Amino acid sequence: MSRSILHRPLSMVAAALVALPMLMTPISPAMAEGSKEDKIAERDEVEQQLEDLRIELNDVSEELADTYIALAETELLIPEAQQELEEAQAELEEAREEDRLIGQRLTDAEEEEQRLSGQVEEGREEVDRSGGELATVALTAYKGGGVPSPSTIYLGNQSPQDAVDRSMNYRITMASQGTRLDTLRTDQVVTENSAERLTAVREEIRQLKIDAEEAVERTEEAEAQATTAKKELDDLYLTQQTQRDDLEDKKEKYEGETGDLETRSSTLDSEIEELAREEREREERARREREREQSSSGSSGGSGGGSSSSGSADTGGGWSYPVNARLNSNFGWRVHPIYGTRKLHAGVDFPVACGVPVGATHSGRVIARTYNSGAGNKIILSHGVHNGRLVTSSYHHLQGYAQPVGAQVSAGTTVGYVGTTGSSTGCHLHFEIHEDGNAVNPGKYI
Repeated sequence: MSRSILHRPLSMVAAALVALPMLMTPISPAMAEGSKEDKIAERDEVEQQLEDLRIELNDVSEELADTYIALAETELLIPEAQQELEEAQAELEEAREEDRLIGQRLTDAEEEEQRLSGQVEEGREEVDRSGGELATVALTAYKGGGVPSPSTIYLGNQSPQDAVDRSMNYRITMASQGTRLDTLRTDQVVTENSAERLTAVREEIRQLKIDAEEAVERTEEAEAQATTAKKELDDLYLTQQTQRDDLEDKKEKYEGETGDLETRSSTLDSEIEELAREEREREERARREREREQSSSGSSGGSGGGSSSSGSADTGGGWSYPVNARLNSNFGWRVHPIYGTRKLHAGVDFPVACGVPVGATHSGRVIARTYNSGAGNKIILSHGVHNGRLVTSSYHHLQGYAQPVGAQVSAGTTVGYVGTTGSSTGCHLHFEIHEDGNAVNPGKYI
């Protein structure tokens, strides 16, 4: 039998190849984009937290605030760095496990290749030997010296028993040749199957070697990423300790500032209380003057009778935010992030860029434009009497004013521009509302 029969291309070979399972699913473009967006969102959140924290540090020196903000940023970044290190270490472990499994499968496949190679070689030799023997019998028979024909069994016999014996030997001989032919066919099928499996195993080995190279590359890359992540985290911890030491030094340097951070026992603002008192007196004088004019004219239907006082706000209108921005640092008592002292935050803050127009939160009258080291440039509006109390709004840290004292404004009218004057470490608007000089939560109105 020709050995070429053992190397026939079979459609079963392709089906015999076992696809390698992927230990790690590749990151799809959508997943990669999502990861990128998550990182951007995390960074934006850190920036917002730092912006809010900087606003809370308005009452300390810029140098001390900068030191504290730098430390805060480092501490905000540490959890993210820890997570990146954990992910890198997990990736490294997966890469090493993948490398190990591929190596084990490659070893198993190579052992199977060796075993199948021996089986195929033995099978070929057995098929060739059996085929040769059958070919010899066939050739002898063809030449007339082989297996006797049935007619010659009974001719020339010495006795009937001899004829019977020769007939039995004939049947046994023919049966034996048939069995050997069946065995030869079985050996051929087994050898062909082994050869097909050997082809599949060799293809598997080829692919496993490619995968092994890729696994090594991935492991090396994962090791580099884990090393980088570990170094970045260590650097952050070192920076954190240095910044903490620096902050302690700065706190001692500026410890005299703590006198300005003492707890306020009252929400009363004496400056605005005095302005409110003067505004009430002004409105009362205007009211009496109108009454005298009406009395002297004797007119019962004068045009001034139903008008509001010149300094009163239109109480029928609505209230609005002074700037179009998110509100941060709500009204109420809070602990100072550096000194730990309690202090009333008498208003709300709006983180917004310098130069942005600030609108009147309600119609009213400008009653003061002042400056002090805390509020910086501040403009104060009177909005008239609400529920028996004179309501005023004040806008702090302005870059500049847009209205003079005495100006009548409507809700939304620009009264100034966002700045960072006074005790301010970043552009923002601090906004307060007072009732008869007492600070109240602006949330009651806006």
